[in-house]
Amino acid sequence: MATPKSNSSFQSAMSILSHIYFAPILGTLIRAKVPDLLDDGAIESTELSNRAGLHPLSTLRALRALTAFGIFREVAPGTFANSEASALFRDAPGGLRNYALFATSEQFLKSSAALGHSVKTGEAAHDYALGQSVWEYMRDRPEDNAAFNRGLAEIRKDEQAAIAAAYDWSGVKSVVDIGAGAGALLASIVAGKPGVRGVLFDRPDVLPDADHLLKVRGVREHCELVGGTFFEPIEVEADVWILSQVLHDWPDGDCRKILKRCRERMYQGNRLLVIEMVPVPGQPDVGIALLDMAMMMFGGEARQRTEDEYNELFAATEFGPGRVLATGTAFSILEAKPK
Repeated sequence: MATPKSNSSFQSAMSILSHIYFAPILGTLIRAKVPDLLDDGAIESTELSNRAGLHPLSTLRALRALTAFGIFREVAPGTFANSEASALFRDAPGGLRNYALFATSEQFLKSSAALGHSVKTGEAAHDYALGQSVWEYMRDRPEDNAAFNRGLAEIRKDEQAAIAAAYDWSGVKSVVDIGAGAGALLASIVAGKPGVRGVLFDRPDVLPDADHLLKVRGVREHCELVGGTFFEPIEVEADVWILSQVLHDWPDGDCRKILKRCRERMYQGNRLLVIEMVPVPGQPDVGIALLDMAMMMFGGEARQRTEDEYNELFAATEFGPGRVLATGTAFSILEAKPK
């Protein structure tokens, strides 16, 4: 059965994952395959809890509470079915299951509970709560890392296609995506552009996931995979360099290091595209606000930056001022050129 994905159901699914009560409850239901058990139709809650291995009364109460937020439907007293939103949590392509597993994990929930520490100290809540940076934690848990990368590809797939369509690629022969993760954005850029060669640059442990996604998207033969870290020399060349949702993961000092590593391999005429949500002071945005708190949780002073803040980083790393391009999504493209 295909996964329904209206914008309202997607927003409902994403919103409930940020809820302090329901994120751990929903995570338990997803791991117990409740959305999958309901895939063929409604089931009475006692039978459903028995099949899922859950406590009957607590399952009934959890499902009934979630229906108030559009997650599941109570079609008869004590009998539940999937809603469009809960169907996104099935173990099926096109949904949000991988992202939900990350957003309801012990790692995420412990970190979010420690956000007060970030407000007091400026330090990453994740490091305080778990004793490791998020990157160290993921490195030591490859299954969690794979789910995280697949989850990001799930929640950004439609946006990545729109971002790729929003830029003029005329005359571009090569594109390198630095810190590309599984490569969903690069796949969207290369698709339908047989003359463009893609280069995916990320940590070696990420490359198997990238290889899989690029094969699934039918563009693997047009892309080169290069392992490395952007804090060390980057041994690649391309006409266009992309940093998509990379700089927001790091404090200013680290951002300058990343930009310098890119700049030292770029030639006049090359272009840098920084793709981020860009807040505008005095114009509050809920999506940007939530993502900024996630950056505080995982990276301390890492954050969503304004246009002026990005231009300060560019000026410090031998780039000219960025030109901001709208994409029709929550993300903007800041195009900067080497001085």
